[in-house]
Amino acid sequence: MNSRLFPSLLFIGIAAGCSYEEGEFYIADVSKQHTFTDSASFHPDCCVATYVTGTLDAPALIIVEGYLIGGFIDSLHLPKGKVNIENSHGDFYGYRKIAIKYYPGEAKKGSLKIKTLIY
Repeated sequence: MNSRLFPSLLFIGIAAGCSYEEGEFYIADVSKQHTFTDSASFHPDCCVATYVTGTLDAPALIIVEGYLIGGFIDSLHLPKGKVNIENSHGDFYGYRKIAIKYYPGEAKKGSLKIKTLIY
């Protein structure tokens, strides 16, 4: 087999197993804990990327984990003030659903948009 052809075929095989799906979640009341779920309808062994934008009057926390079975994927420490966290992602996970858990800490005012990419 041509050595240049093999990597291309490998990439096509990976891309076919993990397509791209995204979700968006909004938090208007940052003073309360929230849990969102997101799911992928394709092969379960894919990656998760999480992006968070907005503003907070105090630091807060987001944990991304496998839904029902647990399994830590990512933790995002959100700063006081303008929040703009991009391309924070976990490694491969082995389930079709994830849970996005928001913990307000001391935050009382602000709003957040959470975008997840499962690919």
